Amino acid sequence: MRFLIIPSMSASRAKALLVGLVAATLVSLSVAGAAQAASSITIYQNKLTTSDNRAEIGKYRGKGNCSRSSSNNSIKFRIGKSTRECAYLVPVAGRDLEVTATGRLFESTPKAIKSKTFLSVNLRQAKDGSRYQLAVYPSGRRWQIRKVRNGGKVQVLKGGKAGKIIRGFGDANRMVLRAYNGIKGQPSGSARLVALVNGKKLGFADDARGGELEGRDTTFSIASSKSAKGAFGSFTGLKVRMPNPFG
Repeated sequence: MRFLIIPSMSASRAKALLVGLVAATLVSLSVAGAAQAASSITIYQNKLTTSDNRAEIGKYRGKGNCSRSSSNNSIKFRIGKSTRECAYLVPVAGRDLEVTATGRLFESTPKAIKSKTFLSVNLRQAKDGSRYQLAVYPSGRRWQIRKVRNGGKVQVLKGGKAGKIIRGFGDANRMVLRAYNGIKGQPSGSARLVALVNGKKLGFADDARGGELEGRDTTFSIASSKSAKGAFGSFTGLKVRMPNPFG
């Protein structure tokens, strides 16, 4: 199966196209699953290298005190006072998806908050803040697969240190989070989360209560467990795919 590469498009076009792709892909994966092989399909790609590309990406639900800076090849933003997270919406909605983004936290991020500040990509996000999240901390080169519930309570499903795989402040980290249901041998509704950073698979986690998250939004963010005031970073290289559950 060839990859279907879709150029940057408006949110309405991307979401409309996704509806049609879901049905087709489910049939395709069912057939391929019998042979234990399936190909992923790219449904959205945005390098953020032009002003039109960047205009497709808006702040998620307008929340957070964040200031966006001009850039020639990325979305760059700084977090303001009384804000723990600043998130931006990728214009693709769905459940079984894989999101990729390359994020960078700048050295100018205040020293006092560096250890608590992280880059993230998020799937199945809802208006109440619930979602699956891959959090990458340049400080300590740590990572976590997290389940964020309504109200902000965080359950760490998997995590640890990644050594030189995760790069520090000022350097780029290419993050991939994959989420899909229908795991053989797992309870009905179970979701599998897979995390990769800079081309290396860091780990996976199975959530037996994957059906609890009803959101379908896809986002990326800079955040902290406390105030992230002054955190400054950028994102580029967005991609959303329907994942190969056998890969």
